[in-house]
Amino acid sequence: MSKNLAKARSFIYLPKEGLQGEGIPSHILWWDARAEYVQISFRSPLKFKEIFNVESYEIQDNNIEVKKVEIEGYIGLSFESSKVSDLEIETSVAYLMKLSNGDVIKEERKIKLFRPQLEINMETKEITITPETGFLKGRVGIKNVGRGTLIMGISAAEDSAVQLQTPPEHREFAEKFNADLIKEMSKLAKEFPQFQSMFDEMLKWEKKDLIELSNEERDEFLEYSKRLAVVLASDKDLLQGFVEAYAKALAKNSEFIEAIGKFIRVYESLVSKDILLINPFDEVALTGEKNEIILEIEQTDRVYNTYDDITLPKIELASSKPVKVPIYKLFDWG
Repeated sequence: MSKNLAKARSFIYLPKEGLQGEGIPSHILWWDARAEYVQISFRSPLKFKEIFNVESYEIQDNNIEVKKVEIEGYIGLSFESSKVSDLEIETSVAYLMKLSNGDVIKEERKIKLFRPQLEINMETKEITITPETGFLKGRVGIKNVGRGTLIMGISAAEDSAVQLQTPPEHREFAEKFNADLIKEMSKLAKEFPQFQSMFDEMLKWEKKDLIELSNEERDEFLEYSKRLAVVLASDKDLLQGFVEAYAKALAKNSEFIEAIGKFIRVYESLVSKDILLINPFDEVALTGEKNEIILEIEQTDRVYNTYDDITLPKIELASSKPVKVPIYKLFDWG
């Protein structure tokens, strides 16, 4: 049988799952025939973003009709997804192709879109601290009951009687590390001119709180992250220099190695529960008398979706002696 008469083969890709709010890739591959008609239909919460290797197409509602491909054998697609109220939702994409040898390819691929969700359980509004042992009774239960890493920061409300403090050694490390990292990245930008624009944008984002990004800023930051990845991947020497910049900045602050190690241990413990707390060592300074604190939680995920802030009911903290308690210890991390 000649190649032209051989039965066409095809392959359709759509990931089986993804995080709500992230980009969803898809592609169609085929062999031994020409595509005479291609239609792709998708369902909410997917939205069309881009199509690749296509010379002309039309899109109406949730249907894409390909008129002509640039090179036979491949069509690439990119969808956007959006965050919804459901923790997990199943949707699908339907593919219809008619090929020059008469074959009709008709497939539907399903994808589950998930997101994290914070659940808080307060059985009591009083936490008792034993200064001698560091034991806490009555901790606030907190758990990610969804899927995907939840990024969160904890602060005290403006009207809270007790405020949080950042330990001097952690604040000093953060300031010195950031300053040294910027110096190393500046050297890298001079050595690799293609990195200069990325470095300029890095300085812009370094000043922002990523948890509090607007939807427009979120999209800008995600696009910046993609461009940065492309630039780094284009030159292995640049990529190596980028990694070494972080290593050098850490090495210059080796006197804070104990604080760094402590942070890493807590970080690994929480990430294993799909939670990343950005300020675990901010602490509450108790006086030895009963103190009251109102805590607020800001949250996002790894594609910086918007989540509602949470204000906890007033908590009474009791200790027989003055003591400083890291904020992460006030919670039972499920």
